[in-house]
Amino acid sequence: MNVIALVLALASAAVSAEQASWTDRERRILQSFSLANLGPPPARPSNAFADNGAAAELGQSLFFDKRFSADGEFSCASCHEPGLYFTDGKKRSVGVNKTGRNAITVVGSGYQRWLYWDGRRDSLWAQALIPFEAPDEMGSSRSTVVKKLLADDKLKQQYLEIFGPLASNFSAETLPQHAGPFASGDGKEQWYRLKPQQQQNINRVYANLGKAIEAYERTLNYSESRFDRYLAALAEGAVDSDILSADEKAGARLFMDAGKTQCLQCHNGPTFSNGGFHNIGTGNFSGEQLDFGRVFGLQAVLQDEFNCVGPFSDAQPEQCSELRFLKRDTHVPLEGSFKTPSLRNVANTAPYFHDGSKADLNAVMQHYNEPPNKRRSGDHELRALALSAEELSQLTGFLQSLNER
Repeated sequence: MNVIALVLALASAAVSAEQASWTDRERRILQSFSLANLGPPPARPSNAFADNGAAAELGQSLFFDKRFSADGEFSCASCHEPGLYFTDGKKRSVGVNKTGRNAITVVGSGYQRWLYWDGRRDSLWAQALIPFEAPDEMGSSRSTVVKKLLADDKLKQQYLEIFGPLASNFSAETLPQHAGPFASGDGKEQWYRLKPQQQQNINRVYANLGKAIEAYERTLNYSESRFDRYLAALAEGAVDSDILSADEKAGARLFMDAGKTQCLQCHNGPTFSNGGFHNIGTGNFSGEQLDFGRVFGLQAVLQDEFNCVGPFSDAQPEQCSELRFLKRDTHVPLEGSFKTPSLRNVANTAPYFHDGSKADLNAVMQHYNEPPNKRRSGDHELRALALSAEELSQLTGFLQSLNER
């Protein structure tokens, strides 16, 4: 055998050994994580402009425009900064005032069924409307936002080209300066002094602004990670063992091992999230930062006038299956349950959990390894894992391989 043939034979043997290190079950699970399986964000019937390029362009302008906040100092991007993977790096986000929760990244949000940590909105466009009026975020009002849009010639023209003409006698000049159902000061009183048709006209434009922002946010999709490149090599039958380190592979094996960890229970599929709500012992049931999670989010999404079956949705009622068949079983404990975030680029989105209470991935690993006392934190779903320091480090290393860079 010549030298070249020997090298090829040894390389082939090394590849076979590498492939044989994964069981058939593990290979199937590994490939289920591949970004190649994800496809484009699912259609959103409640927003007819979700994939409209012009709407996305308008939405991008709105996303970064600080003029729509009460003091002209904040925009959507204030809590979702591109340089921080569309988070803000803070324990709890800060707008006009300090908020009660950590900012979730907007990247990949087009794949989510429920928005916010408690799932209180059923679409990106409905979610995008809340910060404008939230007193701790942008602190503005519904009429103020619409008035400022219509007073800007460029933004108004973009709006008209996308959504069509405004109602008759509806212009920036005819709108109150500060009015809305959640407005501060006398803004709430001003809102309820408006005629129902005036409220309807404002709400229609306001909803459309949310739909434009959704169109922009749906363009913020995941990119291939080092882990995805490893999976591609596995699928092609030629594994480059340098793509993932031995410790990162060990971490992946732990991640998939239901006997040793519970990771797959909530973090599965190409987004590394089941999109559901789980109690991991982080609810706040006393003190100043009360947060009961999904139990109130469920009520909020059903009452939201901008939900999928509401008057400003573009969907037919039968297309709103997720809302229509929403689980409302009172026997299922929802107190302290929060949405399962994606683990893609998780190393770029610290701090962690709904309240930003874990500063880094090491702290997160410790939380899962030694869960809080159920008597103090509620009836959570976790069990002690009893992983060694080396195993915890391997899991952390695996999670870091999910970064795009």
